[in-house]
Amino acid sequence: MATVPVTQTFTAKEKVTAAKLNAATKTPLDFLLNPPRVNAFSSAATSVASSTSASTLIALESESWDTDSMHSTTTNTSRIYINTTGQYLVSFYARFPSNATGYRLLNLRSNSGGSSSEGTTISTISVAAVNGDVTFVSRTFELALTAGDYYELFAQQNSGTALTLQNGQRVTGMEFRWLGIS
Repeated sequence: MATVPVTQTFTAKEKVTAAKLNAATKTPLDFLLNPPRVNAFSSAATSVASSTSASTLIALESESWDTDSMHSTTTNTSRIYINTTGQYLVSFYARFPSNATGYRLLNLRSNSGGSSSEGTTISTISVAAVNGDVTFVSRTFELALTAGDYYELFAQQNSGTALTLQNGQRVTGMEFRWLGIS
């Protein structure tokens, strides 16, 4: 868990020491240059059944970076854990294969325990299928997040047949980046 550094206050005629100068500048700058952030993505096939009510939990088996132990590639791989409270830039996305029928939907939920009917919906986006090409569904926004909460992504589609999400970095996954104190 990263600790947001508190800057040092100086008083008039105070002797500047290396420790105080580091506390005032280096420690906060080091934190800001490498804030809590994670990029986790699906690296295996995820089949999403055709349904108007059931959603599929998306496992995120791989990661590009994780500076605050926010994701595990072995346990509860669908979850992004918040360890440092603050304002975050949140992105989630998935690429569905070509199929011109129906809609494609992503639902980001907090503290859902792997169930699309538990926890709290944070954001849902639904788009019409793209005819003759993949359908890329994505959303990016800022959100105040609290340490101890976790987030999972669910997919849904109604093409009439199961569709397997494309996988890989920046293809199907989630990214969280700490922006500041909320």
